[in-house]
Amino acid sequence: MSDILQVQQLRTRFKTDQGKVSVVDGVDFSIRQGETLGVVGESGCGKSMTSLSIMRLLPQNGSTEGKITFEGKDLLSLSEKDMQKIRGNEIAMIFQEPMTSLNPLHTVGRQIEEAVLLHRKVTKEEAKKRAIDMLKAVGMPRPEEIYGEYPHQLSGGMRQRVMIAMAMACDPKLIIADEPTTALDVTIQAQILELMQKLKEQTGTSIMLITHDLGVVAEMCDRVIVMYAGQVVEEAEINQLFESPKHPYTIGLMNSVPELDEEREYLETIPGSVPLAHQMPSGCRFAPRCSKAMPICSEKQPDLLDLGGQKCRCWLYAEVNE
Repeated sequence: MSDILQVQQLRTRFKTDQGKVSVVDGVDFSIRQGETLGVVGESGCGKSMTSLSIMRLLPQNGSTEGKITFEGKDLLSLSEKDMQKIRGNEIAMIFQEPMTSLNPLHTVGRQIEEAVLLHRKVTKEEAKKRAIDMLKAVGMPRPEEIYGEYPHQLSGGMRQRVMIAMAMACDPKLIIADEPTTALDVTIQAQILELMQKLKEQTGTSIMLITHDLGVVAEMCDRVIVMYAGQVVEEAEINQLFESPKHPYTIGLMNSVPELDEEREYLETIPGSVPLAHQMPSGCRFAPRCSKAMPICSEKQPDLLDLGGQKCRCWLYAEVNE
């Protein structure tokens, strides 16, 4: 399978009162055609900023360096006009909270239609038919009626289905889903994930799935990158990651998830919290929270090492590569 997206040495910085701070720092990864790549980490690790950098949707005080190649085109060097042709058409995004992403003043149908009319040479009538077809495809009851309703008239799960219908309306090659099930209850969450999986199988779309939920990752993803403090700290195929996690941070995340077949009085936690962008520790960024930290960890930053198909940014594995 060839890569549909390649991200190389991505750096995203913001101008703040403390000067310029990096929220994404030297990130490399690729997404293959038809695969689902999971991006995992706690809040504040740079997952959403990575996705907004790819879409070039950063606020005005943000800037991006590096290379983002989508089907041979360098997205960072495109004009805004050319980027608009890609957004929503070839790369679509599903946001975390559909209520803030849908326009409360327009009907659901009009918002799906808009994407179709913007990118396709179709009549208003054809766009309406496409919108209703997409509402059917995402399992909406009474799609013709929902077409004329406003976002506030729908439940959270239905609004998220509308977001997926909108994202899929132009048959994109890549969908970036940023925590698409966080605001939903568990049964609706399972339905939404099943729906995304089904649409992916039918259309061959690649998915970049951003989440902090390892259960979602296990169910949906082919490959995973784990992010911490703006950097990739581990990358592996899904089975490798769950069978043999390497980075102490990944191991900590996995130990903090309850298991059905195991009785534990307390769940393990990772002490401390993700450092703020303007207060990054020297050396390994995870060292202040790591139970396996050695003197070198606070002195020098480790590289992302290749451990035979699995990558890990940790001094514990440095001698393996020497």
